[in-house]
Order: sequence, then C-alpha cells, then structure tokens
Amino acid sequence: MNVITNNTYIMDCHQHILDDFIFAFLEHEKEVVKGTFSAFDTVYAPMLREEGVNFVNLVVGGDHVVQVLYSASNLRFWDAHKKIDALLTELESGCSSFVICRSSEDIDRVVEEGLIGLFLSLEGGIPLQGKPNLNLLSSLRSFYRMGLRSLQLTGNGRNRLGDGVAQERTQGRLTTFGRQVVEEADRLGILLDTAQLSDNGFYHLMELTNRPVVDSHCGCLAISDFPGNISDERIARIASSGGVVGISFRAANIAMHKDWPTAEDLINQINHAVSIAGVDHVGLGPDFSAFLTPVDRVRERGYSNLGPEDTQFNRLTPVQSEKFPGWVDGVWNGVRKSDFVDGYGAHGEFPGITGLLLTNGYNLEQIGKILGGNMIRVYRDSL
Repeated sequence: MNVITNNTYIMDCHQHILDDFIFAFLEHEKEVVKGTFSAFDTVYAPMLREEGVNFVNLVVGGDHVVQVLYSASNLRFWDAHKKIDALLTELESGCSSFVICRSSEDIDRVVEEGLIGLFLSLEGGIPLQGKPNLNLLSSLRSFYRMGLRSLQLTGNGRNRLGDGVAQERTQGRLTTFGRQVVEEADRLGILLDTAQLSDNGFYHLMELTNRPVVDSHCGCLAISDFPGNISDERIARIASSGGVVGISFRAANIAMHKDWPTAEDLINQINHAVSIAGVDHVGLGPDFSAFLTPVDRVRERGYSNLGPEDTQFNRLTPVQSEKFPGWVDGVWNGVRKSDFVDGYGAHGEFPGITGLLLTNGYNLEQIGKILGGNMIRVYRDSL
C-alpha cells in the first residue's frame, strides 16, 4: 500500500549496491560502452520503480569487504572506484533513468522528470586511506569529483579515521586524519553519516562540525541492545544538528533477541525514534542487500572464492563473516531464517511501510517526511 504518490520524496536512506547489477555490468561491459545494453535499466530501475522509491543513498564501497564473487576486493579504493565507474559508464553510454545527485538542481531534476536519484556513499573510510605511512585527502577529493556526497566514517571496526562500535573498549576519539576528513567533508559539502561509529568518535565528530549529520541505518538502543543501535542521547544530538536518524529493517537492529521480528517491532522502533527526535528527524534506512551468498549459510565458510553453483542472489541476507556465520565485521547479528523484519525484508515489500504508518496514527504529511522528505531536506542543506 503506497498511498503517497504526488510531490513526495520516497528515499531508501541506506542500500548497498546490488551485486547482480555489478555482475550484469561486467558480463555486458562491451555492450554497455556501446550503449546497446544498460545494467541499471535491467537490474535496478524496475525494482526501484516497483517499490516506489525515487531516491537511494547508495553504498558504493567502504570498510567491510563483502563476501561476494563480483563486487568486492581487499583493495577498498579500487573496489569503490570500480562501482562508481560502472554507474558513470552507464550514464556516459546513454542510460537516462537515473541521476547521480551532486547538487540541489539534480534533486529537482529527479522529481520533475520522474527519474531515480542516487546519492553515492561510502560505508567507512578505508577507501580514503593511502600508503601505510601517509594519509592524504586526495582520495576524498577524487571521490567527491566522481559524485560522492555521503561519508560514513567507520564500519563496525577500526580504520585510520577512528573506531567503530566493535572497538568501543578503546574509548578512542577520532584520529588526526579522521578530524581532517571531517573538516574537508564539511568544506566540500559531503554529508557525514555517524552510523556504526563508536560513542566517543560520535561525540568528537559533533564537536568538530556545525552541519547536520545523519545516522543512515540504525535502531534505538533503548529497545534493542544491538551494538549498532544508538542511545536516546545520540538520537537527540543528531536531531538537534538538524539531521535524520534512519531506522533499519534489519532484525538485529529492530529486536536483537527475537528470531524474526514483526511489523509491530518495527513500528515500535519508529515510534521511539520519533518520540526522541521528533517526526522531522526520522527516516528509513532498511539496509537491503543483494549479495551472492552461500546456499547453505551454516555449512559454507570462506565462500568468497566459491563458484556460482554454490551461491545465490538473496536479497534477504546481508553480508556475513567469511569465517563465522552470524558475525558481521566483529559484531554478532545472529543466524536467522531472515535477517530482516517479517514482511519488510526485501525491496518489493518496502511500499507496505506506508500502510503500516497510517494504521499506527501517522498522517500523510508526517508519513511523507519519514518516507524521504526529511532526508532530502538534509541533503539540500549539505549540497
């Protein structure tokens, strides 16, 4: 049920680039370059239009090496560069269904022409790191020139910018390089994303910037004691900056100790975030993923080098540790039937959130804000 169709932004605040998009691009690269095939139109556009989404905060790289066959490597700069290149090559070859949003004018164009708007994002700063003994801002500026407009400083672990939630024990603030990246991102107009950042790193970041920040995909720690969730104080600080908290649809974020959280658990998270931040500062960051994953998740280990016959595209399954199922980048997520909320675990189910919000007392104006209006407002401010 998607009753909102006119003059409304519908935005997925955190989505990983689809592995089958990269596979389709690489398989048909010569045709893409000639303009006779579009991987985006074949894989992405139909899915996004079906779910009614016209904006996506799209993760094109980051700290965690996703265990897939086609879209990741241990060279994080190269990995992100390859993914952005695929999108840019599609555009250069004539694909006209999407826009990489670099400015407010691009946002307006998406709405006016009925296109799909992509905000390119890094989920962690490892791709920005240079040689082991040298940290420069050149990679950040290069990614900006390619279209990067959102930056999450860390994943769950540690990088040269700071510590993620899996390293809370260090009580570390941002590093000197981390501070420099924050300052340069502010200067360029790159939106800073505090998702998965340790508490000490978060509060240090808030000291350094006077611009709105977001947490693109999280839950409320008061409801689910998952390390990737954030406290009421952090929620309030993000709201006071003018930013947005994006509620994830991941089971661990929504209800850590339930095997399969329900719509009731999801709405409880949204309601709590709204009670702390206000309806103007809450969005939706489902964290949908489409990676090649093992057919038997419990049996397979080290599956990044397995052939296609041992894997499958599964949009219900986020990336898992290649060593131990259930662990993601040092944080225990559990092994479940599905890693997402029952009924809201895949792209095609996303439109149902409108009906869920309506039946729980939100009016159309409030729903429009949560579905994407709030996040687009922040992007306009940032750009």
